[in-house]
Amino acid sequence: MSRIIRLAAVAAVLFAAPAMAQNVFIQSHAGSAPGAKGDIRVNVGMSFFVVAPTDDSEAAIKAQEQARRVIYESAARECEVLRAAIASDCRLESISINVNRQYGAQNPQGFNIGGNFSYRVALK
Repeated sequence: MSRIIRLAAVAAVLFAAPAMAQNVFIQSHAGSAPGAKGDIRVNVGMSFFVVAPTDDSEAAIKAQEQARRVIYESAARECEVLRAAIASDCRLESISINVNRQYGAQNPQGFNIGGNFSYRVALK
């Protein structure tokens, strides 16, 4: 049974990859507070669809946990991307995650998951 759950979770992530969306917003707050010179806030949003059961079964719960893990891991890696591109320092300030079940005769069974991350970044 656990093998089926692992396979479903891996398949869910693989099927979600083509449907991923990502938005990045950068807000400058330079000079808005003492010591904040050169600091900006970066907001990143991502969302994807996972094909999975929408009931309260163990497989559905595991698929949602795996999808949240993908969001958390993406949030953790984003500071590396920011440091490589624009930042000398990066701090993750917040993460929010939203999961919405999708079911019906004309739609594939699964859920949409979205995450928003906020970072405080010191520019290079």
